[in-house]
Amino acid sequence: MRERGSGTRISVEDKFAEHNLDLNIRMELGNNESIKQGVTGGLGIAVLSLHTLTSGDRAELTVLDVEGFPISWQWYVGHPRGKRLSLIAKTFIDFMYEEGPSLLPSNIIDTASR
Repeated sequence: MRERGSGTRISVEDKFAEHNLDLNIRMELGNNESIKQGVTGGLGIAVLSLHTLTSGDRAELTVLDVEGFPISWQWYVGHPRGKRLSLIAKTFIDFMYEEGPSLLPSNIIDTASR
C-alpha cells in the first residue's frame, strides 16, 4: 500500500470505508515502482493507478477485474488567474481537453489480456 497521505491510499481507504470493509495492510511503500516490484516478487496484491504501468509491467502483472474498480480520480489543471500562459502550457491544456477522455482507464485497459 502507498504511504499515508498519498492520493491512491486515500482513494482506496475511502472505497473500502464506503463498503464497510477493513483494509489488511501488511506493508507500506513510498513509491509505485517499489510496489510493482513487491507484487512481481509475490508479496501480495496492490491498488495502483493504471497510468503507472508500463508495457513491461503489463507483461508481468495482471490487472484484476474487481467490482467497484477502477476508482475514479478527478484531476484539475490550474494556473494563476490573469497570467498569460506560455505556448507549451496552452498546448498542454488543449491536449488534455482533446485527448484526455481517450486516456481514461475504460478506454485503455485491454480486456482481452485479463
